[in-house]
Amino acid sequence: MLVTEPLKRRLVSDDAPEAGQIRALVVRVAERLQARHTELSDSVNSAIEHAVADLDAPELTEMLHASVEGNVTTILHMLRNDIPIEHVQPATAATEYAVRLARAGVPAGPLRRAYHIGTDDLLAEVFHEIELLDCSSELKLRLLHHLAGWLHRYIDWITRVVLDAHEAERLALLEQNATDVSRLVHRLLDGEPVEPDQFAATTGYRLERPHVATVVWDEGVRQAADQIETLRSLAKRLACALGSKDEPLFMPIDRSTAWVWCHVPKVSSPTGAARVSDVLSVTPSVRAAIGTPVAGVEGFRRTLEQANAVRLVANTSSEPHTRVVCYGDDGMAVVAMLARDLAATRRWVIDTLGLLSLDTEPADRLRETLRTFLRTGSYVETSKTLVLHRNTVKYRLAKAEQERGRPLAEGQLDLELALHLCHVLGQAVLQQPRNAGENGYAG
Repeated sequence: MLVTEPLKRRLVSDDAPEAGQIRALVVRVAERLQARHTELSDSVNSAIEHAVADLDAPELTEMLHASVEGNVTTILHMLRNDIPIEHVQPATAATEYAVRLARAGVPAGPLRRAYHIGTDDLLAEVFHEIELLDCSSELKLRLLHHLAGWLHRYIDWITRVVLDAHEAERLALLEQNATDVSRLVHRLLDGEPVEPDQFAATTGYRLERPHVATVVWDEGVRQAADQIETLRSLAKRLACALGSKDEPLFMPIDRSTAWVWCHVPKVSSPTGAARVSDVLSVTPSVRAAIGTPVAGVEGFRRTLEQANAVRLVANTSSEPHTRVVCYGDDGMAVVAMLARDLAATRRWVIDTLGLLSLDTEPADRLRETLRTFLRTGSYVETSKTLVLHRNTVKYRLAKAEQERGRPLAEGQLDLELALHLCHVLGQAVLQQPRNAGENGYAG
């Protein structure tokens, strides 16, 4: 154990002139404290119970007392027999108490504070016994410094031991809980019967309410790094953005992907991509696919199916506005189905749009103008939306009809769908120019 220079100055070294006297006085103080062992333990217990409210659970009080008694016994035994800390094993009751606190959900802070409170109380008793010694004031002061330094070393050692035990148990419980949650969620998704109350008890999430599922994943360059804690933090903010007041159900799928369910006020609650994009703005490499709000057990399954369906859209598209995709957005469900067979979808888009399907900037301008016009049905609204002169809109629409190779009114439903596919999926459904003659309209 590392002993700092200030602590070394407090402890009496073996070669110091007063070492023999101090050693004899330490044994005398320890023996007098041993005679008051029960009184000391009761005093430390009382000090901790009054100062640290988090440790007052009745079912843990007996274990607290056992831990205090074990530590007091160990301390006095070491002092009476001059046993180095390196040769001592921690009291079983002390480590077991730390483990039980972790199981009860009590954080490490109160445990650490309990040791400091107990140390102060015990040090007061040590000071009382030193005052009663028949020796010089200088020797008493030197003895007090020595015992205070020694007790500091012991508490530093034992708190590290018990806090390590607490943390190990906490992590083991988290891992076990994650395993239990994962097993139960998969049972539910596989259609096996699951009691809602059992599900709530295990996961902390209620099934009977409306919920929306989101798939979040990190597609950054650090594929070997575990991004789960980053995604877990984002999940809580996503839930708030979607209108949830409860903790979301977070389930890691791999090192960079997670499923998230959160409650929403009602099945008609909006799931706009803009609010989710704002949350993701701090982590540019993270993307999200969102289902629609659905209630009940079947809704729990269905909303995840929807989120996974439109995740394919996000993975296929190269367009920046598809960083967040929502199943409930107009036409997105159809795009998700068509994205399953990109080769066939691309051929259909080319047949429907003709040269308008070229992956060029001029063709893109024509597609966006035509798509806006078909959505608004107005030259005026189109010009306002795209900030273009009305005559420019008319010219582009005429050019679009020419590039398509047939009237815009012919097969208009197919035309609108093909334009929407180009807007959402981008290059994945566009045809590449083969020569300079296919660069299209330059206006």
